[in-house]
Amino acid sequence: MPEIELKLLLEQQQVPSTLARIEQLPPAIRRIRGTRQLHSLYFDTPDGVLRNNGITLRLRCTGTQWVQTVKLNGSIKGGLSRVTEIEGAIPEGVVSVDAIDNRKVRDHIKELVENTQLQTVAETRIRRTQIDLHLDDGTRAEVALDSGAVKAAGRSAPLHELEIELIDGQPAGLFRSARMILPDGALRFSRYSKAARSVLLAEHGYVEPPASPRKALRVPITRKTRGGEAAQEILQECLAQISANIEAVRQSEDVEGPHQLRIGLRRLRSALSLFDQMIGRSISNQFAKEARWLGHEVGRLRDLDVVLDDIARPFYRDVPQEPGANLVLNTLERHTRDVRADLRHTLSSERVNVFLLDLSELIQTGLSAPSRPDRKLKDLADEKLCKRWNHLLARAEGIENFTTDQKHGLRKALKKLRYAIEFLGPLYAPASVKRISSRLKALQAMFGSLNDVAVTELTLNKPPLASINDPSAQRAIGRLLGACETRSVYDWPATIGDWKRLRASPPFWKHHQP
Repeated sequence: MPEIELKLLLEQQQVPSTLARIEQLPPAIRRIRGTRQLHSLYFDTPDGVLRNNGITLRLRCTGTQWVQTVKLNGSIKGGLSRVTEIEGAIPEGVVSVDAIDNRKVRDHIKELVENTQLQTVAETRIRRTQIDLHLDDGTRAEVALDSGAVKAAGRSAPLHELEIELIDGQPAGLFRSARMILPDGALRFSRYSKAARSVLLAEHGYVEPPASPRKALRVPITRKTRGGEAAQEILQECLAQISANIEAVRQSEDVEGPHQLRIGLRRLRSALSLFDQMIGRSISNQFAKEARWLGHEVGRLRDLDVVLDDIARPFYRDVPQEPGANLVLNTLERHTRDVRADLRHTLSSERVNVFLLDLSELIQTGLSAPSRPDRKLKDLADEKLCKRWNHLLARAEGIENFTTDQKHGLRKALKKLRYAIEFLGPLYAPASVKRISSRLKALQAMFGSLNDVAVTELTLNKPPLASINDPSAQRAIGRLLGACETRSVYDWPATIGDWKRLRASPPFWKHHQP
């Protein structure tokens, strides 16, 4: 039978606070069933034929009873796990393919395994606290708070998870349940089953990959893809990029983390705008507002990273005798550390947790509702790309005499068109898409450089840099400001040339512009 559950990864210190929140729920909607020890063994052939075919074969002991489970057709997106599960009691406690109570699945596994002996490839020992939830909307869910360890290939690693399994009702009820018991601290969607984590442990020595910056991935849509399906896949990719880079910022000093997190939030806003008719405009605007707020918080750190690493350090390195440079750099470094600490606190806040959970709920349950309008994806793409192109043309009127604010507005319009092309480009001829995309990318690079200069000027002209009471440091800041101004004046004519080349590119979508 199908199993649907929401899986969240916890830190060890989050387990007690999560249990405390559960215990504080009204007794009318929750019943704590107790705590028990679970010992699970996972089986496969030596060459992993079951794993390679998306099948998990597990034997679990709960007290004195052994239960054999086969899981297949599994997926985990935004923490929501969907998997087909076949269970059966095994009194002898010995794994048995013959005991699988589904002939088709049983025969398929026999064909895969042939005469190869199944062996234990991993085990887990988990202390599970189980709670029944019965909400007033008819949702019945089983909450499992797991703490224990995964063992594989002679290695062991701790694992703490919160699983909310749907017993009766709609999947949206899982997200409602989760909001009631969200753990203190950062929310992390679980991306792997326990079986998959055992493979990670055996092959790499960890059950959760180290947090690292994540770039956006291409979403493989085609003209046969339905509009709602495309919206779901594109928004899911945005959520995956945002979630991964939140962890990268929280756990590492890599400057690419804030950069990719801000990109992910901008891409999300672009995708929400593209599919606002399917999502509902008010809902789309609500998520865009939260993404804009969080993007602003991330942008404070990203801008300082750019000023420090891309502008100030290279400049003073090329002018080694500049008095006061070290004081300027040290002040920038301290300010950047403080802003990074503030952002990490924000990324672990309830507001961000609810934003991520709500977004996952929208993607996994909101876009599949029968009441949601759907339309031919190619028609939607033609309309949206045409609209963004016209908006860009309007923004670029009088470009030769632009102010700083006008340059910033044109830069944002360029990003919106580029993200729309990245999302919807697979629906068109690759050569046509590449031609305009390459020119758009070159122009964006120029505008990015100009924006870096503008951000540097803004940063240097406000505290704490502007508050440094040292003449040599202020001279060093003045020289850097002068270099930024020179760079800005020098780059602008080239930027105008890049714009004219983009403007001359014929749009590849259906409605060509005059």
